[in-house]
Amino acid sequence: MRIEPLTFPAPGGGALVSSNARGGTAGTTLRSGRPGVPGRPSPAAAPAAGLSLLDSLAARTADLSCLADVLIDCVQGGASVGWVKAPTKEQATAWWSAFLADPDHRTWVGRDDAGRIVATASLALTSKANGAHRAEVVKLLVHRQARGNKFAPGLMATIERFAKAERLSLLTLDTETGSLAESLYRRWGWSEVGAIPGFAKVAGGALVSTTIFYKQLGAR
Repeated sequence: MRIEPLTFPAPGGGALVSSNARGGTAGTTLRSGRPGVPGRPSPAAAPAAGLSLLDSLAARTADLSCLADVLIDCVQGGASVGWVKAPTKEQATAWWSAFLADPDHRTWVGRDDAGRIVATASLALTSKANGAHRAEVVKLLVHRQARGNKFAPGLMATIERFAKAERLSLLTLDTETGSLAESLYRRWGWSEVGAIPGFAKVAGGALVSTTIFYKQLGAR
């Protein structure tokens, strides 16, 4: 699977710039729009199969529609990602629009051979001065029809490489206790902190536990 960051403008006026002509992440850096780091927007690139960084300033209507479809499908499949029941297409599209507009969010997407988004994962940075070294992985979602194609590990590996390039030393995440995702995070080297009972409500009204994980990427 190719990992191809797009040259979409980044939040706050930054730009994702790839020095690798073949689109790999090895030479990719982020000229962030965060305070004190100048950046310059670049024109949007055409969608390509593989994984790419998506930003709200250039996300097309078709991309938002696909993201909405992925969210709806995952919730319908039982994923606990902030919804008790699956949102409508309008609700899901509005949610993604607001999520992508947050300047502290970085979102990657996986596309199928037709260029449609079928998977996504995001990194939520923190604006707190004492938390600039950490970020939270959120909304790792893969459409059920696209599972088994290694989108999830590819997205997670991409996020970790980006975090290291941005000199982040700690990542955190949470997932439903007993879920498939929980076992996958352990397999991918994440350390479990513990579980919080009755943390989230699922369809039917039951309260389920959430397990907290972290991964240290190295000293800052």
